[in-house]
Amino acid sequence: MLYDAAARFLDVQITTNIALDSKAATTLSVGSTVLPVSFGLLNLGPREIPLWAQIVLITAVAAYVMLLVLIWRASLIRAMDYRPDLLTMEEYSQEYEGTVLRRWVAREYRISTEANTENVDHKARWVGAANIALYTESLLLSIAAILTLL
Repeated sequence: MLYDAAARFLDVQITTNIALDSKAATTLSVGSTVLPVSFGLLNLGPREIPLWAQIVLITAVAAYVMLLVLIWRASLIRAMDYRPDLLTMEEYSQEYEGTVLRRWVAREYRISTEANTENVDHKARWVGAANIALYTESLLLSIAAILTLL
């Protein structure tokens, strides 16, 4: 039972790490696309951009820079512990049978999950903060567009 639970939890951690990397890439992609498109569209019209809209646009750029910093910080968290080492497992499988080997593997999985927990939690916080920066950037660009149209 310990083996199944530990294996499942380790799989969840690895899947979560992959999902966070994907979310970070998507957030960066959207944030990097929305900003230049918005600036380009605002510059198409014959109207001059009002001072308040300019201030909001500068703040949106600051939110984008924050998004870049947060995504960069999340990307530094790469390593995931995945034990047992296959060579060691091969050696142990020659010496030990069934239940003993399975219990040892379960312990190794548990040690891996303990090592991974902090990394996954930190990455989730950084990616979540980057998402908030993206929402802030999008909101500010929308406000700038409205101020330009008024």
